[in-house]
Amino acid sequence: MKRRIWPIALGFGYIALVGLLGGLRGDHVVIGALGLLDAYNEKTRSFLKYFFPFILTGIIYDSMRYYYWPGVRGHIHVAEPYFFERAVFGVTAAGQRMTLNEYFAAHHWSIVDFFCGFAYLVFISEYLLAAFLLFFYDEHKTLRLFGMCFLVVNFFGFLTYYIYPAAPPWYVSQYGLGPARLDVQPASAAAHRFDLLLGTHFFDAVYGRGIDVYGAYPSLHVTYPLLVAWLAFKYKKWRVPALAFYFLMVFSAVYLQHHYVTDVVMGTTYALICLVVLRRLMEKKSPVLEAAA
Repeated sequence: MKRRIWPIALGFGYIALVGLLGGLRGDHVVIGALGLLDAYNEKTRSFLKYFFPFILTGIIYDSMRYYYWPGVRGHIHVAEPYFFERAVFGVTAAGQRMTLNEYFAAHHWSIVDFFCGFAYLVFISEYLLAAFLLFFYDEHKTLRLFGMCFLVVNFFGFLTYYIYPAAPPWYVSQYGLGPARLDVQPASAAAHRFDLLLGTHFFDAVYGRGIDVYGAYPSLHVTYPLLVAWLAFKYKKWRVPALAFYFLMVFSAVYLQHHYVTDVVMGTTYALICLVVLRRLMEKKSPVLEAAA
């Protein structure tokens, strides 16, 4: 196997860059060190190749901490998403029009808190598990599409955060419909009830590193399970569990106060468009995607 220096140099260059910008952590070192996989053997080089879209997605998301707030300042939407949601997807309870988020804030149950919290905790793990299975069963063509879908749908999701930054339901519940505050950190919202049930602090840890406070549009929480559900249709015995998990995530996003129904519809649409377009491009052997592979 011909040895190459550039993947290793790129990895350690990433570590150095984060160190210079500030905020270097252990996970940055681990990500940068993954470049060493290119030099070990053919299998690890192949792993790095097919999982690079996942790694790059994580790097892009983490980099947002350097430019997120300047990018959204001055055009954050708080009231518009709320009033649209209430008008289109709202419900009437006790003679009052409200969003489903507001309804579930007043009506919630421990067993539902558990299953919704669990879904929110493992939704990325489900996607990565599916990717690992594709790799170890040598389904490389499908894995390539799967990885590119993950990268592209996240890229356009992140881009939407800047084009139309929207306050999530938990923000409206906690801070109201006034001008957007710039001193707010991501919150676990109703997912904290899962931690209360188990006496854990999972969601404090997860959202403690969050960046996109005003990233309600679209719900990327539902895009990943939908793409896994598409994949599961190739394997008959996994169809029902994968679809069930997708619909659980759809419900959880609203029930846990993280997203409006509007966000869920947008996230689903992003996933479907991404999947259809990338499949066609790969079938036509697009030069761009061939180079990326």
